[in-house]
Amino acid sequence: MGRRSERVGNLIRQTIGELLLSKLSDPRLDPAATSVTHVEMTDDLLGAKVYVSVMGDEAAQRKALRALRGAAGHIQKLMMRQIRLRHTPVLDFVLDTNFKKTLQTLRIIQEASDQIRTKEQAEASSTEGEYEETP
Repeated sequence: MGRRSERVGNLIRQTIGELLLSKLSDPRLDPAATSVTHVEMTDDLLGAKVYVSVMGDEAAQRKALRALRGAAGHIQKLMMRQIRLRHTPVLDFVLDTNFKKTLQTLRIIQEASDQIRTKEQAEASSTEGEYEETP
């Protein structure tokens, strides 16, 4: 991705994120649980793949994605009122599974760390009595 398309993608990501919080009022879409993680622009800047992360189960994610895809034209119109580009890029909303995988990995690491800590504490408490000196 070129420098210009990267800058435009970041600007679009920020703008759509703000629009989700302030301008969209779709009951299928929870702005607090939906975030735009990144945007990939085509080389000609006529298309944008918008990666979104939706907290919740798969049904909530599918519902939010349908709402975003249905509102894509409206979001494009609102976005272009705030961004000045020669052509309005066509928005394609996609679920970002990397974010969810990262959260799962962090949760697994935390669980393993907790198990190790519990095991170490149990070993430490069992060996404390062995080394006490008698007067």
